[in-house]
Amino acid sequence: MRPGSRYAGARSSARRGFTLLEVTIAMTFVALLAGGIVLSISTCLNVWKRCVAAADLNQEARAIFEIITRDLRGAHLGLYRNAGLFVAHPAPQGAAPFDGVQLCTESSSVARAALLPDRMRSVPQRLRPPITDYVGVRYEYRAPPGGGPGGLYRTSWVVPGGWIGLPQGAGPGPQRSELISRNMSKLVLRYYDGRKWTADYDAQQRDYQVPAAVSIRVSLRDEQQKEHEFQTAVAIASR
Repeated sequence: MRPGSRYAGARSSARRGFTLLEVTIAMTFVALLAGGIVLSISTCLNVWKRCVAAADLNQEARAIFEIITRDLRGAHLGLYRNAGLFVAHPAPQGAAPFDGVQLCTESSSVARAALLPDRMRSVPQRLRPPITDYVGVRYEYRAPPGGGPGGLYRTSWVVPGGWIGLPQGAGPGPQRSELISRNMSKLVLRYYDGRKWTADYDAQQRDYQVPAAVSIRVSLRDEQQKEHEFQTAVAIASR
């Protein structure tokens, strides 16, 4: 053996690279690890999106219930028991599954003043036509003029004093309509008269008595058009 040949063999072994099998195994492990990380991130994102969507629907349902509940709890027919109304309109057969209702509800003077027309606001209080302390409210489904999904609307107006059986559009001032929900696909209202639950109700035909309680069931659509149902009940103290 020539001098230094042992060290030359050692240097040659140190410079030897990875074999094709080693590289393939390493790349396979890296691919599996990356795939697991991507799958975990994707799963977490999907769960997060579903949670956010569910939270949004729950929040929307709470907002809808709060608005309708506020009006129902304040339902009142006036001191003379005939100054207002409470009339339920069940959804007709074959129409959109939205029950409607018209009622008079207690409201603050600020809310009533906002509904009065400008010409009436400029008139002194003693010269104004008599109005009650209540606001007329109507909940109804409306389809947009151009087509597409409709929504639940709340329309309010000032109630004239002593008006029996308010027709649509009644009141000395303009109506104010607001969209309550565009994601709602169903609204079911049931009324408890003290003995049983019923789908229709007319206070004038029940000795001018508002129902003791109202059951509200709504269905909301998520982004995948999946239905989610929510339900609550409201007790009406003013009878």
